Order: sequence, then structure tokens, then C-alpha cells
Amino acid sequence: MRQYIDALASHDAKAVKFAPGARRVENGITTGRSGPGLSKGLDSAFYYRAIQAVRDVELTESGETVHAKFLIDAGLLGRRVVTVAVEETFLVPDGTIHHIQAKLRLRFGRTPR
Repeated sequence: MRQYIDALASHDAKAVKFAPGARRVENGITTGRSGPGLSKGLDSAFYYRAIQAVRDVELTESGETVHAKFLIDAGLLGRRVVTVAVEETFLVPDGTIHHIQAKLRLRFGRTPR
């Protein structure tokens, strides 16, 4: 999961281990339907390219499930426009990510770096 979170900001998914049939669901909408598709998105999708920083990462593990909470700073041309609070739950039964359940919420007001 750490490699996945790092890839959000680096836009380099080489170290992320997805199962071939991995799936990602964000706020109830499927946003990824395969491991190769999720890797490609992390590398080049415009919505990931807007991510400037990932911070305040908290990970907890329970068996095959890892829960992550973190903040994403996103923007354009080097200027932060928005901070998003992210909660993701990963199913990792064999060392590869099989499923990601994500909840994203915009953070309003000042969000110190």
C-alpha cells in the first residue's frame, strides 16, 4: 500500500503490485477494472497528474485488509488548489492489491502543509 500511496504523487506505478483483476471503487463508482489499467492510470491519468503531494499518511492492518487515511494536495501549474481527505481500504490476500474501496472528501478552509 505504501508503494501505491507513493505512486499517487510520483506518477510512477512500477513498484505497485496489483492483481490482474484488481478493482477500485471510489465513492461508489468503479474507477479501475484491472491491475494493468490501475497501473496505467497512476502513471498517466490527468486526474492523478494534478496530485502535488500526499501527506499525513496513517496505515492500519488487519489480516488481509489495510486501511489508509491521508491527505492529497492537488492543483495546477505548481499552485495548490484543493486538499482532499482520502480513506482507502485495500484487500491484499497474497501480497498484491485485489480491491480498493476509496472515499474522498474535499477539505475546505486552511489546510496547512
